[in-house]
Amino acid sequence: MDDLFRSIQRDLQRQIRSGELPEGAKLPSENELCARYSVSRPTAQRALNELAADGVVVRQKGRGTFVATSRKQINLLSFTNPAVARHGGPGRHEVLSAQVTVASDALLPLPGVEADTAVTEIVRLKFDALDRPHALETHVILFSAAPTILRQKLEDLVILDHLQSSEVDVDTIRVYLEPTLVSDREAQLLTCESGTPALRRRRELRAPDDQVLETTATLVRPGTSEFFIELPAN
Repeated sequence: MDDLFRSIQRDLQRQIRSGELPEGAKLPSENELCARYSVSRPTAQRALNELAADGVVVRQKGRGTFVATSRKQINLLSFTNPAVARHGGPGRHEVLSAQVTVASDALLPLPGVEADTAVTEIVRLKFDALDRPHALETHVILFSAAPTILRQKLEDLVILDHLQSSEVDVDTIRVYLEPTLVSDREAQLLTCESGTPALRRRRELRAPDDQVLETTATLVRPGTSEFFIELPAN
């Protein structure tokens, strides 16, 4: 059953990615998928539910299943909350570079660290569920805090989890939201126009003595997300 539902899921993803099923288009019903792929209804239902869980489609009771808009709705309260946002959404990471360097040569500053201090720099490209570039992530970690981090599987690495599992005392997490313009390099990686306004999230992991252990900058591809804040009325 796993192979059958994944085959349907991949085929529908291909049709959405190619534009054969554009945004807002209605997907075949569960019964139509059963007939087309010669599968049971639970298998067809699971394929559609998995696509919905990945945010690729939206299922509406009594109406059907529709291709979701490419502009992802992101609650800023979740976007800045590491407990919610630490694992990110569906989609893979591609490691663009990973190296040990000195703080003065790193792509991001590590506040309070001397210029010749050893740091680990990791750059990753995050893709969405349809394998489109979604965000560029740049990490700079104090080498002494995580000397073995480059031995980990960097595609799946959650840096906060790695530090905590290594018994590094992370006391506070500070998050900044910074309006910015996409650079030429960033535009090439994210497949967008250089100079386009974008939102960058910068996170700092701090020790009890306020030493910055790690900083991460996440640049979301312009035009793919709408940010909002939702608060209870009472």
